[in-house]
Amino acid sequence: MNKICPETQRSRCVFLRPVFLFFSAPLRLCASYHHSWRLGGESIKNRLSSVVSSCRRGEKYSASSVVNRPSFVPSCLRVFVRPRWGLLSLALLFGGCMVGPDYHRPNIAMPARWSVAPVPRPAGRLPPSSVTTQATNLDTWWQRLKSPQLTSLIRQALAGNLNLQLAAARVRQARAAMQIVAANLGPFVNAGASYQRSQASADLTRPGQSTPPRDSYTTGLSGTWNLDLFGGVRRSVQAAQDSIEAAIDNQHNTQVALVGEVAADYITLRGVQQEIQVVRQTIRTQRRTVDLARLQVGAGFSTRLNIANAKALLAGVQSQMPPLQIQQRQLIYALSVLLGRSPGALVRQLSAPRAIPPVPPRVPIGLPAQLLLRRPDVRSAERQLAAATAQIGAAEADLFPQITINGNLNFAAQNAANWFDSHSIAWGIGPNVSWAIFSSGQIQANIRQQEFLRDQAYLTYRQTVLDALQQVEDALIAYRQEQLHRLALGKAVVENRIAVKLSQELFRNGLTDFTNVLLAQSALLNSHSALVQSNLALSNDLVSLYVALGGGWNAPVSSPPATRPATITKNR
Repeated sequence: MNKICPETQRSRCVFLRPVFLFFSAPLRLCASYHHSWRLGGESIKNRLSSVVSSCRRGEKYSASSVVNRPSFVPSCLRVFVRPRWGLLSLALLFGGCMVGPDYHRPNIAMPARWSVAPVPRPAGRLPPSSVTTQATNLDTWWQRLKSPQLTSLIRQALAGNLNLQLAAARVRQARAAMQIVAANLGPFVNAGASYQRSQASADLTRPGQSTPPRDSYTTGLSGTWNLDLFGGVRRSVQAAQDSIEAAIDNQHNTQVALVGEVAADYITLRGVQQEIQVVRQTIRTQRRTVDLARLQVGAGFSTRLNIANAKALLAGVQSQMPPLQIQQRQLIYALSVLLGRSPGALVRQLSAPRAIPPVPPRVPIGLPAQLLLRRPDVRSAERQLAAATAQIGAAEADLFPQITINGNLNFAAQNAANWFDSHSIAWGIGPNVSWAIFSSGQIQANIRQQEFLRDQAYLTYRQTVLDALQQVEDALIAYRQEQLHRLALGKAVVENRIAVKLSQELFRNGLTDFTNVLLAQSALLNSHSALVQSNLALSNDLVSLYVALGGGWNAPVSSPPATRPATITKNR
């Protein structure tokens, strides 16, 4: 079988268990006859303590060190080893050992630096924003955008978003599941009571003899304790604890996505409002152009074709307004739902246009190796790998005997007055050993299944790391190239404004055709709208970069208390 996941260190206690099983039988036999054994002048109690200490240190222990046959001499002195001491010694022997592989975090090769080069410095001035590899705190990265309203919206989203509360509920569920598994390490005690009145069949008695009805009063306690000698339950507890940590990281990942979505929707909303302002300004300009064409036609210097062209361009610009207004309102609805409120709750608050939050002059992002500790999805995948590794040990524990201590204490009587007398007491206690010697390969198949699940978790972990690296590189290249794009669009807007001004002056003086005026105005509209889109894209690329870096998961969250569904009462 090909090994996909790097082989983890196996527990050395596995090699000691056949020795412990071999010597447990004579130990219990000696305990039952109340003998005290001496092994070369050293009591068995001290020798067993040394075995336990070596087991916990991970050292190998040979069978000859446990029982030295030449010096094995039984002694019939005072009672030293009793049955309960035999069980306790056996529990101590196995208590520090667990079967299965011990998990170690795999080493993932990470690049030393990011592959995207910084933005080149334009002649005469600094670039709009530069990315550095300096270490930084990304807990509240949105505050670098210098937008108090965005900060307020994110704070409200962290407190009221329902998906984030759902992720927190999953964490609480994982903790409860771990408590269920951990409860198997302790004893279980049941209490019961019963009363029965019975009458024997007359056909089963001799003729002339009748059995009167009998009463039976019974109450008592029954308990069972499964000794986790080979660590199967403890491995399951480890897996449950790793699952809790994975659920916490999933909650953090939900928080990262939530913060990024709120910031992206807010920035997009402000970008759409900027486009609406550009369209409105262009409509006013186009109306003046229509008036200018009418004046030229009235003075006999132009034809009605220029008026038709000007009106067509005006109508085309006006047609851009309804889709932008639809997008504006939908973004407000989306932000309201992200905050856990009704869709129309923020219409009045966010309808007033504001500028797109500018990007900071410097963006420190750290090194690629920091993603393993910063990205919540990477941390969650690593914890799921640890949980899958622990499940292998839980499956291997089925290969070994299961020892259970059963006990009961009952009070049984035929008369209620004698129910709790000393003569009505019945009790019993003793071990129960079961060993699945032959299972038609079911246990071995289950172990292989858990190993394959571990391999899948390992591949998922590696793929998650690669996806995280790709997302950061994608955001970096987009952020870099969009800055160059914005610089070019800024120059285009400046030149188009000059072209519009010159074309209008030339047209008034009769030195150019009206078509050049319309073309210049259309080019200005397109370049201005593209510049707004570039500003919007640049800010969103910065948000994507912060999200790809795993920023925002450690931000303080003031979640409301968990609420339960209201109880439905029926009218009587």
